[in-house]
Amino acid sequence: MTWRQNPIRVAWLIMSVSFVLCVLLAFIVPMTARNFVLHATRARVATATATTGTAQLWTAGATDPTAVTARRPIAEGSRLETDTTAKALLTLAADDAGERVLGIVQLYPNSAVTLQQARTPRFNLSPDPQRIALDLHRGRMAVTAQRIDEREVAVSVTTPQAAVTFGVGTFDIILSDSDTQVRVRSGTARIAAEGQIVTASAGQRVAVAAGRAPDLPIPDTVNLVLNGTFESAFAPLWQEFAEVKTGYRPGTVTMVTDGRRRALRFSRREEDGVPNRVGVTQMVNRDVEGYDSLALQLDLRLTHQSVQGGGQNATEYPLMVDVFFTDSYGKDIHWYKGFYYLDLLPGSPYLTPLREDQVPADAAYFPPTAERVPIGIWYSYESPNLFELLKKTQPARIISISVYAIGHDYESYVSDVGLTVR
Repeated sequence: MTWRQNPIRVAWLIMSVSFVLCVLLAFIVPMTARNFVLHATRARVATATATTGTAQLWTAGATDPTAVTARRPIAEGSRLETDTTAKALLTLAADDAGERVLGIVQLYPNSAVTLQQARTPRFNLSPDPQRIALDLHRGRMAVTAQRIDEREVAVSVTTPQAAVTFGVGTFDIILSDSDTQVRVRSGTARIAAEGQIVTASAGQRVAVAAGRAPDLPIPDTVNLVLNGTFESAFAPLWQEFAEVKTGYRPGTVTMVTDGRRRALRFSRREEDGVPNRVGVTQMVNRDVEGYDSLALQLDLRLTHQSVQGGGQNATEYPLMVDVFFTDSYGKDIHWYKGFYYLDLLPGSPYLTPLREDQVPADAAYFPPTAERVPIGIWYSYESPNLFELLKKTQPARIISISVYAIGHDYESYVSDVGLTVR
């Protein structure tokens, strides 16, 4: 039978098909548009910087690496590597100008990471979070993520042994030949492997061996510092101090909120060239003999520094830490650590700041060592094991810890201060 023999049936068939197509289009087009508005994304600004030594950047599809010394943009699919002498910083921003930092990835020596994804919703109507996806191939990295514009952030990190997901907080991920270690400094992380999921909270650690489900969370360390996150008023646990010549104004110590982070701010903008010091100190009075590891941890941000490097004698920094302890013979010893961003100018008469590996382990006096950090962003610092670093004068009892700014004019921030043993 042809359509000429039964035109009515053909007409009904055409009308039925047209009706179905009309209904489908009326449903599919709005749903597709809605789905696009709610879930479309765009790549965000990511930059890489070598903070120590020279890092190597492999762009997607490249056969040869590019040396990273100064700050440079990187695209999704790029791989950042460090050798045994280098450290690198990967900064992820939520705006095109790169000013609103969404996440910071610190890459330690002999490490490699691939930036798989750094995306934010294209439209404000979207309920989706900002997304960061990383692959850790070897070594260690510290990741700090924060909320921007009240939008959540979702970070995923994959290693050969596990898949780790988390939101706002600070996390350490260490990859060895046999396992993955996830340390949660703040926030909450989910660790998945072999079909099992474990949740770890601040102060906990989870290990994942190859081919096995994640271990249950265990306490990571004992923190000797109280209220190091400054969630409550810093006094009376922390005591403020200020030193300046008579007749001049000292710097100030204030508690501030930076994003969702509570911090102390040390500030002075007098422009009078007068040396001064302002900060806080906490009495610890804890024995540390019998532990295997002692480490200083803190997050810091430097925004102003009027003195190059560490000043004339490499002892003045916009942020310094003084760990005061006694060794097994009862001898009083101070260990100092400084942070700066303003490097020495060529031909400067100032002393070059010392690194930790330049001070003899059997020194009777430990001059301040210093680390250069990027300006204006939160930077996480963790010291080497102080028991190993100070071998000949190994700490036996921690007396106090002080955090302060010293120099002429400065502005610096500190948060999440910890002195941990395990």
